[in-house]
Amino acid sequence: MIAVAPEDALQLPVDELALHVLRDIVDIGEWNTYNYSLQYKRDEAYRNNGAAVNAVAEAIEWLRSHGMIAAKPGESSAQSIFVTRRGHEVLSQDIAAVRSVNRLQENLHPLIEAKARRQFLLGEYENAIFGSMRAVEVRVRKLAGFGYELTGVDLMIKAFKAGGPLADPVAPNGEVEGTMMLFRGAYAVLRNPSGHREVSFDDVTEASEAVMTASLLMRMLDKIEHRMDS
Repeated sequence: MIAVAPEDALQLPVDELALHVLRDIVDIGEWNTYNYSLQYKRDEAYRNNGAAVNAVAEAIEWLRSHGMIAAKPGESSAQSIFVTRRGHEVLSQDIAAVRSVNRLQENLHPLIEAKARRQFLLGEYENAIFGSMRAVEVRVRKLAGFGYELTGVDLMIKAFKAGGPLADPVAPNGEVEGTMMLFRGAYAVLRNPSGHREVSFDDVTEASEAVMTASLLMRMLDKIEHRMDS
């Protein structure tokens, strides 16, 4: 059983508790979630703490919903499980890495997902960020109707400045300027360094949030395109 006291099981976030449960399932070779949960009902520390037993059950279901355990093929019982490829992968990761990868498993803009997810899952964070911001640049140029002579920060300024092709003509000046600065700043910080020198994103959380920033910019471009088509 996991080396987590009942009171700690109640305090830990469900994803962190789930990683302890996953490690235990692998270590003991457990293949049945019913049998695994039964251990806690019988354990001296847990059996008088129903809330803690329930917390472990929640952790098991979190593992299932995140694709880390799955129903074992050929078994009639839904309680029969195996640890998936993703499950074995996360055993070598810390909780920050697991959360960052999960963040990118859901709700990424499709154009960013196509450019970044595979590289990110391979640990190629710089390539994922570079590809994401490159996709933003390509779409800005296309929507603005500019040629390839405009790139990078200059492209962002001319596309979003007041009177620019992507600026909202009815928005307050501060909002127009803020939008321009957002695109300009994101490009300068996230895309430009990777294009000119080797950049290391050792913090997986920072890297995932950089990709999510590109996803946000792409969703803003969705709204801009919708406005321009109206």
